[in-house]
Amino acid sequence: MLKFYQVISLLMFCSNISALQVNDEVPVCNAKLEGLEEVLDLNQYKNKVLLIDFWATWCPPCMQSMPFLNTLRNEFKEQGFEILAINVDEDIFAAKDFLIKYPVDYPVVFDSSGDCPTKYDVKAMPSSYFVDQSGKVRVIHLGFRSADEDEIRTIVLKLLKEGKNELSQ
Repeated sequence: MLKFYQVISLLMFCSNISALQVNDEVPVCNAKLEGLEEVLDLNQYKNKVLLIDFWATWCPPCMQSMPFLNTLRNEFKEQGFEILAINVDEDIFAAKDFLIKYPVDYPVVFDSSGDCPTKYDVKAMPSSYFVDQSGKVRVIHLGFRSADEDEIRTIVLKLLKEGKNELSQ
């Protein structure tokens, strides 16, 4: 018979097996575009470097990260970089009010059901998943502080450069 600590260890081990990891294919989830019943289609981002950013209105670091991410996206958009924000609030109206105060130029989708955070194994707010041109998760970045800006910029530049190198081969 299994002892309590063995069951807990087994559960922890099994939950880590299904957790999204670096080099995994980006999972498809059921976030919806604002005002539409259309489910998010990640195929439209193929051949681009994509940063998938999970955020919530109650998250102070999200308020800090979004203006930076918007600037970064606009700086590198023409080079094949895009950001997709996935809001996880239960109240879509709170999220829309937030976006009025903190507008962004990149697409925002809503997932109040929790399908996307579950499939991405989100552990913090905000959580950023850097996806390369082939659709693989390359870096997972949890949280945000202004000190993270240089690291995030470096990751984006590295992934964009890798994509250019693959095209020229």
